[in-house]
Amino acid sequence: MWNSVIEGISPHLVAGSIMVAVMGVMFVVHKMTGSKHKPHDALEELRLRFARGEINREEYEERRKVLST
Repeated sequence: MWNSVIEGISPHLVAGSIMVAVMGVMFVVHKMTGSKHKPHDALEELRLRFARGEINREEYEERRKVLST
């Protein structure tokens, strides 16, 4: 079947080429979308937890002092 469609080209070469192309597209999409997410530093994460009400003011102040040193 492959010989009648593409004369002289191995089906493994065609499949490999398609795989490389798909992986390249996936890499580019990942780089374009993944760069928008910046990791938070520890103090920023602490502020967010306090803002969401996950920790109280006393716990926030204690942890902030530890992280600020």
